[in-house]
Amino acid sequence: MTAQPPPLAARLPGWPLLSGALALTAVCAVLAVISPKVSVAVLAVAALAVGAVKVSNRPVTLLVAPFTGTLVVAAILGPNLAVPQASGAFLFRVMIVLLGVGAVGYLLMGGSIRYPAVIGLPAALLATMLAWSLMSLAWAENIGAAIRWTSFLLMMVGLALAIPMCFTTRHRVIQLLKVLGWTFAGVTAFSFIEIATGLRLPTSRLTGQASGSAFAATSVFGNQNNFATFLTLALPYLVVLPLVFKERRLRIIGLVGTLMALMALLLTGSKDNLIAAGLVFLTLIFFLATDPKQRTKLLGAVVIVVVALAVIVPSLSGSGLIPLPKRAVDKFSFTLLQKEIATGQGSGGARASLLGDGIDFIGQSGGVGVAAGNAETHVLDLPVFPGVSNMHDWWLEVAVDLGLIGLALYVVYYFLLLGRQLRAARTAVDPLVQYLCLSGSAAMVGFVVGSLGPSTMIAFSPMWVMFGLSMTAIAIAERARRYGGLLP
Repeated sequence: MTAQPPPLAARLPGWPLLSGALALTAVCAVLAVISPKVSVAVLAVAALAVGAVKVSNRPVTLLVAPFTGTLVVAAILGPNLAVPQASGAFLFRVMIVLLGVGAVGYLLMGGSIRYPAVIGLPAALLATMLAWSLMSLAWAENIGAAIRWTSFLLMMVGLALAIPMCFTTRHRVIQLLKVLGWTFAGVTAFSFIEIATGLRLPTSRLTGQASGSAFAATSVFGNQNNFATFLTLALPYLVVLPLVFKERRLRIIGLVGTLMALMALLLTGSKDNLIAAGLVFLTLIFFLATDPKQRTKLLGAVVIVVVALAVIVPSLSGSGLIPLPKRAVDKFSFTLLQKEIATGQGSGGARASLLGDGIDFIGQSGGVGVAAGNAETHVLDLPVFPGVSNMHDWWLEVAVDLGLIGLALYVVYYFLLLGRQLRAARTAVDPLVQYLCLSGSAAMVGFVVGSLGPSTMIAFSPMWVMFGLSMTAIAIAERARRYGGLLP
């Protein structure tokens, strides 16, 4: 009889380091509001302390998962962890470069990097999209913008692929979900503090504006639409908790988290993401109603939807649990949106104009696109400027920048992940596998509309984290299948 391997926790000495890094990140986030110089000093001292730790006794492979977990948190917090006077040099970018350099060095030293075979095709599609973006530099009008956009794509593809490569066991997946859960709680809680006190981070686009003209919550994302998209991406991972798991603690976390996400969403004033949240709920209802094995959970889903409607609908008229100011109520008005589109004014008019201009750009380029990151350059050259230079539509931005080839690669990648997760969610035996697959599916359905909110998505880390989680979901589904249904 062969000896049993030691508990997985005993083989992961790097996780305490991750816990310390998260605590340090929270401290630095607070200090960044008070004194950016102090926060940088704390980071410098911490870096020296970490450098003094003897890591020679720890295999590199055991440090990669905690490093990647910290990388995910740093990606979500983004420019809020930047060096003062150098807003482009923030922690995530430093860490992703270190990860890339470390991976190359590891390979040169004779190491090998393994990845789940099932993500081979999605990874190949991302790599091809990146290669096409590099090729587009040849016809870019603004070569600087093209290099910048492609650099962002390279970093974000690296982030997305690192997640399924590092988190393929039950213990590691659970640890990652805990880290993401605490990150969501902190980010969302700050939005309520922001509204209650008027305290905004230096990265917020509403910093310095009068309270009457800056009613919305931006949290750590700088823009209320970006924050709203983060919320609708996180929403399904909260809603599905009480539907899949029976533990009381997880059900309470899921219900409280769902309520927090919906309340914060109302404070953003994002119509696109309000629709996205609706699509998330509809996806879950449809999935449970059409799967005979899941119909016992349908009643719970319906109850959650009814409670969600009770929270959202009254607030849209200015009353309810979240008493929104008149400007917020007006932003949620679809009648106002129709008037803006008809008159060509406001946000609706600008978006309608950008849609037409974007389609024209695709045609003028012969379908190959105007080159990575060059959509904004072409908008700025228009005889009649629409008011904003970003496309404000991620699907359109990909099509304009990378043409029909780039759009096709992205669409195939997107619906490949969606389809595989839906199939795995129906056949999964392990609740953890079903949870990740069902949550990822609902997130991707909602994101079809939710991605229309932000001005651009190329450097929007929550989208790439979602892609990473989706690839992780199909990877652990395949691994669980090989082990008889239960993920080891």
